[in-house]
Parts: sequence; structure tokens; C-alpha cells
Amino acid sequence: MIPLPPKVSPGDPFTAKLWNQLRDCVASLRPKSGANTRITQNPGGFIVNFDPPALNWNHPFRILISGNSFSVNVGTVNQVEPTIGGIPISGTDSKGKPIVGGVPKLSVPSDFDSESRAWVALKIVIRPDGSITSAQIVTTSTWPQVSDPYTGWHPIAMFKKISGTATPYQQTYHNLGHQWMKPSSGLGRHFFWAS
Repeated sequence: MIPLPPKVSPGDPFTAKLWNQLRDCVASLRPKSGANTRITQNPGGFIVNFDPPALNWNHPFRILISGNSFSVNVGTVNQVEPTIGGIPISGTDSKGKPIVGGVPKLSVPSDFDSESRAWVALKIVIRPDGSITSAQIVTTSTWPQVSDPYTGWHPIAMFKKISGTATPYQQTYHNLGHQWMKPSSGLGRHFFWAS
């Protein structure tokens, strides 16, 4: 960096050396572009444009679309890994070995409700003591689901059909905890929270 010229007082001579130091200092203050930035100079000054990088946050239950199908990043509910079609969403068995066929996928929904919506949901089935017997990732065009004391539903993402295209909107970004509150009467309640 070029040092600033010395300070002057009223009556001090303004020399060519002082002028050149001032000019060099101003020239060194010209903005420099960094990552994802563009700088344009015009007679009125500088224009700085910035393009932020695309969001690429790999969080639990993130849906990853490829063509007309999608996979779901590994996430858990009460430390249980859900399945798609009976295959763990990680595509690995309980010993950490890859399953033939790899990571399971679901088709992008083609069935939508009257408001052009479909959901990717976590469906859990529990025993009367509240422990989980199965956890599955499914698609559905029905929301909310019919109440059942031993089946709980949590939305992972929603697809909205816009101009004929199914656009995804992520809804869950974390592993889940689940608790079923056994009722004194009625169906009881399923509670989900960030875990």
C-alpha cells in the first residue's frame, strides 16, 4: 500500500512531489474485485456487482432431485433411519455396506391436491408403548392425513405445481425427535421437534 502524503499547513508550498504522492495514493485506493464480484469504472465512479454463491447446504432430509426422481439426505427420527421402499435412505445396510442398487429414490409426484400441492413426508408407525416399528419416506397428495393413534406424519418437503412444473420447497432441515402422547380418551398426539 502506498503511504499517505504528509500533512500540510496553510502557506506550505504544494510541490510536484507532494502532488505525485497524492495521485499515487488515490490510484492505490481503486477497488479490486474478489470472488463473485465485478467492478465497472465509469466517469461517475465505480459500479460493484456481486453474485452470491448458490445455497448448497447438505442438511438432514434434504431432497436432491435428478430428472424425474429424487433422493433424500440421511436424517433420523429418534435415531432411527427411515427407509424408502424398505431400503434405508443412506443406501447402506446396518453394517455400513452399500446395498445393491444404491441410494433409494422416489418419483417426483404426478398426483396433486386441488391446490396443486403434493408432499414428501416421514410416516412413522409406533407400538402402544410409543416405540417406532417403522419409519418411511413417502409422497402423498393428501394433507393432513387421516388421524390414527399409531401412525404419525411429518412433512419433509412440499411440491407445488407451477405452470406444469413441480417445484420443491424444503420444510425440514434437521434430525427429528418424536413423542406420542397416550390419550386418556381419543387418539392421542404425535409431536416432532428438532433433535
